[in-house]
Amino acid sequence: MIPYMGWILLGYGLAAVLVHVFHSRYLRSKRKGNKQIHYILVTHNHENQMEWYLRALSWYARLRGESLRVTVLDEGSQDDTLAIMQRMQNMSGMDLTVIGITEVQDEVEMRAVTSPDGGENSMYIDLRVPQEAAKIPYVHV
Repeated sequence: MIPYMGWILLGYGLAAVLVHVFHSRYLRSKRKGNKQIHYILVTHNHENQMEWYLRALSWYARLRGESLRVTVLDEGSQDDTLAIMQRMQNMSGMDLTVIGITEVQDEVEMRAVTSPDGGENSMYIDLRVPQEAAKIPYVHV
């Protein structure tokens, strides 16, 4: 009788684990259809803060269950800002695009590059202005 009881408990335990696995897969597939957060960051020589800014945005998007798109407009940084952003492009869960402002010639082209696709919440943050960094979640200026 005891061995049968053990098999029954094992069966119930496996069933509970399977329910949790399938439910988490369902939630992940449902999350992909959610809206996307789009941040447009304007930078110039921000090597000391750039990695923290990108990680904070990534953590915030994960906590909200939304996908993240970051467009970085760099104004000819002379430090390692671009190298840091290239390293962060491989970070999972983030669609990171780096564009030099000198590459974008006119305002019409700038709007086309930074305009959100359908269903996005877009936020423009000019990091050259010190108080603008406070718009990034988990960053206090």
